[in-house]
Amino acid sequence: MAAIPHRRARPSRYSATAKVMHWAVAAAVIALIPEGLTMKRLIAEGPTRARLYDLHEAVGALVLIVMVLRLARRAAFGVPAADPALTPADRRASLAAQYALYALLLVVPALGWAGTNAYGDPVSVFGLFEFPAILAKDQPLSDRIFGWHLAGGLLVAAIVALHVAGALYHRFGRRDRVLARMLPGG
Repeated sequence: MAAIPHRRARPSRYSATAKVMHWAVAAAVIALIPEGLTMKRLIAEGPTRARLYDLHEAVGALVLIVMVLRLARRAAFGVPAADPALTPADRRASLAAQYALYALLLVVPALGWAGTNAYGDPVSVFGLFEFPAILAKDQPLSDRIFGWHLAGGLLVAAIVALHVAGALYHRFGRRDRVLARMLPGG
């Protein structure tokens, strides 16, 4: 008779590691979106723009790395059950936003990586290491990829805004503990 694999019980709350990864990615995304929208449009060609591009690439690369780690952690340890205060519609909306953000926070940095390589540059993480090249130099392809990267970034911004609005609604409107579950010490 074959042994039945043991299913790990769901954690009762988010771990400190899960919270740190969540807030690190949140802070990075909140910084990357306005930087990405302004660095090419408002900053003249020159050393300041080049430094902003380098910073955007490095932080975006770190977002990709942390998101892969978050997914691996989530697969290994699971996540707590939905808060009982959530209605079925709230649960569906919450999961849709989470899954969309997880997907986009993998795809958008990967597009940035591909677009940077197709532009002819490597992706350097603060000079510590470089991501391997995944595309050869191809300027027209780079332009298309960066268009997709921009569209994805705008979609991330919209979903983040909804996510934040939902969290604030639970904190100040419903006055439940949904937001507190992801806050440090919550």
